[in-house]
Amino acid sequence: MADPLLSTLCSICHINTPKYTCPRCSVNTCSLPCSRRHKLWSSCNGVRDPTVFVPKSQLATPSGIDHDYNFLHSIEHRKGRSEKEIVENRRLVKESELKAAREGEDRRRPKNAPEGEACINRILLAYKIRVYRAPSGMKRNTENTTNWSKKQTDINWQVEWIRDSDSGRLLEKALGFKRVGEAYYEAHESARRSNLTSAQKNIEKKRKLGQIKERYTKRMKLEHEGKQEMTTIPRLQCSSTGAWNVPQRLLAAGEVEQDEVPAWIFSLHFYLHRPNTPSTFPKVLVPLDPSKPLLDQLRKRELMEFPTIYIREQDTLPENCMLEKDFLKATGQETTNPDEQSSSSEEESDDDSSTSGSDSDSEIEEGEVR
Repeated sequence: MADPLLSTLCSICHINTPKYTCPRCSVNTCSLPCSRRHKLWSSCNGVRDPTVFVPKSQLATPSGIDHDYNFLHSIEHRKGRSEKEIVENRRLVKESELKAAREGEDRRRPKNAPEGEACINRILLAYKIRVYRAPSGMKRNTENTTNWSKKQTDINWQVEWIRDSDSGRLLEKALGFKRVGEAYYEAHESARRSNLTSAQKNIEKKRKLGQIKERYTKRMKLEHEGKQEMTTIPRLQCSSTGAWNVPQRLLAAGEVEQDEVPAWIFSLHFYLHRPNTPSTFPKVLVPLDPSKPLLDQLRKRELMEFPTIYIREQDTLPENCMLEKDFLKATGQETTNPDEQSSSSEEESDDDSSTSGSDSDSEIEEGEVR
């Protein structure tokens, strides 16, 4: 009996009849150990290369059609697995955003747009505040809970307070019309109350109830005394001077219910962080007036998602920080006095209302969300 040809035997051991064919290089092997040796010796991964030229005679066969179908199905499978990874596991994008990317830009007004977004954009445009958006899913983006307060008809800002004490970073909401010092006091009190024990909370509640009762009693007393004085006043306004003759008790009655902000709050030093500065410079900080509203001091400013405000007890800057005026001087830009900027804001708003279409286009570029 003639010996079999080597071409009809396993290409690795040359002993047994081959049973398997490598999908990538068509090498015949007889067993799994021989197949592994082939992959090791030839640096072959055993995966069919879909880009290899196939003659038409081999393509128009059941196996050729199966190869094409499996190739297309593998692409669809990898695509679905990648979308699931970025949407469900990593949560980098939303499913609606992924769908919009597939279908293209929809210029119609979104049905599920955040409530009050148009109002927020209108105020940002009026005050020329430029807000930069961090990539979706990043920490700064997920922490931004700025929304529109329908009750107060104002922006309810998410504010990052960075204190120089051991308490460190604090995230709390602040309405735009609130004074900076008042907004920080509310954030400070909210953080303090959240750290109280149940017994301390009960003591705090009793103390507040006592204060409310005391204020109510004082208000009723002032109103009663004011009514008695009103009956003895011949007229409230002097005919010669035009001055109003109103008792001081009546003026004080309306101020009793307001919670006073402690004086030590306004002795602190507040600084707004200016983003998007060269990395060769330290952090740039802008001094803020604690007695002025937050929104007024954000005019013509740039924000990364939401304001970041540093609080210092002493008139010293944190480490690796510099004032904006020093930064502008170092970069050769013109410095602007904050008082002049705030005083000229009303004139600029009047000029903007009477400008032409070209001026309105420049406003849109300055007050926008990116």
